[in-house]
Amino acid sequence: MCHFRATLVSLTFCLLLSLPAAAQPVYYNTSSSTPANNTLHSVATDGANDTILFTANGSVSRCTAMAVDALDGKLFLVDAQSNAIWGVNLSGTSAVLIKSGLTSFPTDLALDVLNQRIYFTTSSTIQGNNTVQVINYDGTGAATLFAATGSSGNGVSRCTALALDPSHSKLFLADAGAQRIWSMSLTGSGLTALAATTNCFPIGLAVNPSNQQVYFTASSALQTSNFIQRVNYDGSGLTTLFTAAGGVQRCTALDLDLTHSSIYLSDAGAGALWRIPLAGGSAVSVVSGLSATAKRVRWYGGPNSRPAPGITSIRLSGTDVLLSATNGFIGGTYYVLTSTNVATPLNQWQPVSTNVLSASGSFTLTNTLGSALPQEFYILGVQ
Repeated sequence: MCHFRATLVSLTFCLLLSLPAAAQPVYYNTSSSTPANNTLHSVATDGANDTILFTANGSVSRCTAMAVDALDGKLFLVDAQSNAIWGVNLSGTSAVLIKSGLTSFPTDLALDVLNQRIYFTTSSTIQGNNTVQVINYDGTGAATLFAATGSSGNGVSRCTALALDPSHSKLFLADAGAQRIWSMSLTGSGLTALAATTNCFPIGLAVNPSNQQVYFTASSALQTSNFIQRVNYDGSGLTTLFTAAGGVQRCTALDLDLTHSSIYLSDAGAGALWRIPLAGGSAVSVVSGLSATAKRVRWYGGPNSRPAPGITSIRLSGTDVLLSATNGFIGGTYYVLTSTNVATPLNQWQPVSTNVLSASGSFTLTNTLGSALPQEFYILGVQ
């Protein structure tokens, strides 16, 4: 799809490669002290075709938590036994070690799909080893964004789970020690308490960016103290959507299918996965009788396609035209083509710049105007 805009010089924007959205199954992981029961699965939303994609193989010891990036065809998992992060294809093949030797025990992860970055939590009885960290898909760029300092410090006790909203530059943290939900920026600043739980522990998070709402599970050994709750990004509107009853034993973790207004819930008590309406209601079984604890359930992490690039500013500097653009992505290739006639077929436009982004989704392009030309048109593409 191409978008045309006239300004100081005429500009055309075009996404050169569009990736079609694919139907997404539900993904989940099971975790156990028995190596063979540490697995990654996919299953249809009606419970059909429950398939083991990956089984711990010695190098991977525990499938502690997982996240899915169907856009790039990747599943990522954290292994709390060997303190490592791994990546595999959506089929469960080609395991690649992303990072080993992590501080204490990695407990959860969330993905910035467009910029190919993994955010993850580590948790420990040693207060300073409770952290939020980030690393690129290729294992570079590792950084600690936040460290819990307890009740005498920033108030955060345990970094248990997290969720991400890159569109609003927000990161959300479940803290089973202080029994709170926190928010912060993607750089780890601006810590804010959003909600607290009583007689239960928050251990799973998901976000609805459109409505700026955080959904979370509160878990307890007492069945009736297991909940799914929701709170707004500003801490208002705390609402209980679901209370465990009947076949649902433990509200362990959740993810949202906003397209179909559904919540998917992993239940470590019953060894099951459930589907619940987004606004709350009765639970419908998806999978039951699991041989190990269902630790995480994931619908789909990220957009269905790359967003079209866009111009944020344009100016002239002498004979140079300076274009500032956004919606690039790390590792993506961008192109600038030019023509003196906007009706010229695209395959006849002349390239003036090609580059690969290494660190940011925003970029600036410079091109020298031809002094003898009355006007020039530009096409900006990201692939």
